[in-house]
Amino acid sequence: MTPQQISQDIATAIEQRAVIKTAQVILKACEKRLELAGLEGDQIPLQEADREGRQFLARCPQLNLIVPVVFESDQVIASLQSGSDLHQHLVTISGDHFPLFFAASGKLDRVQKDGQEFRQKARATFGLGAPEFIALCLQRDKAGIPKSRTIIAWDNARKIDPATA
Repeated sequence: MTPQQISQDIATAIEQRAVIKTAQVILKACEKRLELAGLEGDQIPLQEADREGRQFLARCPQLNLIVPVVFESDQVIASLQSGSDLHQHLVTISGDHFPLFFAASGKLDRVQKDGQEFRQKARATFGLGAPEFIALCLQRDKAGIPKSRTIIAWDNARKIDPATA
């Protein structure tokens, strides 16, 4: 690369980083307002009937879109300490199936990429015993209450159905 090309790449990158930073600030503000609208608006059950949480369907007639604002209240843990009481309890109730859910890497990391896939695997593996296993795998705060989060589900946006609008 020539010094001119390097200089141009630096100038372009600096400019784009500023654009991205501005866009992130705008996106965060929009998502906060959507979260507040969802908390104040009519909420419906999540698509997964066995999940704890609710969702608000934010509508944008201008783009003919619905964007779910999801309020999860039962996040599955991503990792746990090897040899911990929780680890031992999960091994006790899952037996030989434990490696299907957590892999050793200094600590035990969840195998599935997300909680939905984790729950599906648990239901397929344990059947009626799945709820106990899943409940033990929820992230909890210091008071033992399952942790929650809000997700603006941009990737799940869909066209507004005129029949239900």
